[in-house]
Amino acid sequence: MNYIFRKIQKEDTESIWTLFHGLKEEKIDMSFAEVKDKEEIRDFIDNPAQLTYVAVSEENPNEVLCLVKGRRELTTEKRHSAFLSAATHPKARGTGLVAKLTEYALDEMKKEGVTIARIYVYSNNKSSMNAIKKLDFIHAGTVLRHHKDPSTGSYVDDLIYHRILD
Repeated sequence: MNYIFRKIQKEDTESIWTLFHGLKEEKIDMSFAEVKDKEEIRDFIDNPAQLTYVAVSEENPNEVLCLVKGRRELTTEKRHSAFLSAATHPKARGTGLVAKLTEYALDEMKKEGVTIARIYVYSNNKSSMNAIKKLDFIHAGTVLRHHKDPSTGSYVDDLIYHRILD
């Protein structure tokens, strides 16, 4: 399958809302599952504090299959740093799409002056851990026993990774 990588557009709102709603239904523990309405998604568009990129297929350019967002503060002291989040549609998982879109997004963010990207991932999120390894992020720290997983009763660590972009 051939993909198109690009900045988020207004027309993507409905498809992204569907993706985020699906994450919530799957009970995936991530920030996108907490998005309350389409207005929050619209705030990602043309927002220099929310550098957001999507992957769509050439066959169906109206369906967002993957999204990578870099959130940053716009102060002089912090605009160089972005905190990354990503979400992938179930039918595109396991294809390496998130790694490809993340590389594209990091290149675009670098053009916007971002020099370091950070990712926080829970230790029980194996698919995200695999993607991070492919992207040459460096483990920078661990918050031990960040929270308890109610389904397993075991503790989950919050792992911190970074990658220098310049």
